[in-house]
Amino acid sequence: MYNAAENIEAYIAQAPDSQLLRQVLCMVQNVYPKEKFRYFDNGKTFASISLGKNFFPSPGYEEAGAINITSQKNYVAIYFYSDNPIWQKRLPKSAVGKGCLRIKNQIFLEKYEKEVLEILKNIKLDKPHDKGC
Repeated sequence: MYNAAENIEAYIAQAPDSQLLRQVLCMVQNVYPKEKFRYFDNGKTFASISLGKNFFPSPGYEEAGAINITSQKNYVAIYFYSDNPIWQKRLPKSAVGKGCLRIKNQIFLEKYEKEVLEILKNIKLDKPHDKGC
């Protein structure tokens, strides 16, 4: 779901579940306290709240982050450049994609908080990650 906005606050305000989005942002900020969120919008299909440097930029995504947090219709997604089969075994299949974590609601976030934090702590913002991250 593409949500164009002028800035981070406008993006949060138009999110289907702005409270969940704020909680996810708070969790990410606690893991990366020195990093500053920025709003990214490629102007066509993708808008997010981003952190870090995109190490694998493709056309239109040069300014995206190493971590991109998006508000979708039924969940908040955290996109990152990494893949780890261990995470896929510890979380519901519907919640983990290749380089994506889907947080569908507050109950999910509370139940899997430890796993979500572990995933976030393993994402490096200062160097490209690989499947073993």
